[in-house]
Amino acid sequence: MDQGVDVDRFFDAHPRFLETSKTGPSLARLNARYKVLLHQNRHLIEGARVLDVASHDGRFSFAALRTGATEVVGIEHDPELVRHAVSHMQAYGIDPARYRFECRDLFRGFADLGTFDVVLCFGILYHVNDHLHLLSSIAEVEPRVVLIDSHVSQLDGAVIELRSPLGQSPPQPGNQLEGYPTRGALDALISSLGWCGRYLDWSAMAGSDGLPDYQEGRRVSLMATCPDRIPEDVRRQAVDLVFEFQREPRWQWMAIRGVSEHFGLNPQALRMWVRKAERERDRIGEV
Repeated sequence: MDQGVDVDRFFDAHPRFLETSKTGPSLARLNARYKVLLHQNRHLIEGARVLDVASHDGRFSFAALRTGATEVVGIEHDPELVRHAVSHMQAYGIDPARYRFECRDLFRGFADLGTFDVVLCFGILYHVNDHLHLLSSIAEVEPRVVLIDSHVSQLDGAVIELRSPLGQSPPQPGNQLEGYPTRGALDALISSLGWCGRYLDWSAMAGSDGLPDYQEGRRVSLMATCPDRIPEDVRRQAVDLVFEFQREPRWQWMAIRGVSEHFGLNPQALRMWVRKAERERDRIGEV
């Protein structure tokens, strides 16, 4: 942790990020988000290898490094924002060995980047529709913790509400679609991956400027704690048993459920390992 950081005015000292934002943030809002999302979780960030999903102009990648992360990899689909992120790191004197930004589609997956201790998933979940796909890709890097910050729907139940990019619900026919999960849907998504969730407390920021969505429950922050990493030999044995018992593809899920119960594994985690093994078999078969 950088001892020179003013926790309440972090981004006051780093104003370049205000110049490159495409989301129109206020300085007070950025500072509050830094304090609640990163500083209050600094015990998780310190010494961690961090993946920043939808890293924008690198603001929270930078903040994670200043909070004690050893390395950050940022993923962003907009090449202009990637250029800004690199420029900010250079301007603020961050060692190039500690960061990397990649311009890529989020749904390409992250498994090729190795494993990470902490994943930041800020401000992106409600912009997509295939939430489980994105979260499953995050699970493949085997994090200890995933920090999620997202707008949520106020509907009842485990629901994903489709909206237009301007928030219209229901959206007009032919419009681009975004998916706002309810808290119930968020809970269901993370539990399906074997993660345990805890919502972060924004009450200490009551009365702060620029935070009505947090204060009214329209936006939430969730810490998902992930299971311990499973030894490679156990994974391999479980995947081999699925292939042995599935008989034919339509029975595969039944085999996954049975094998996961036998080994005490999360079924969705085993499903991802099986899919990875299938891709590797296909690749070998094409050579």
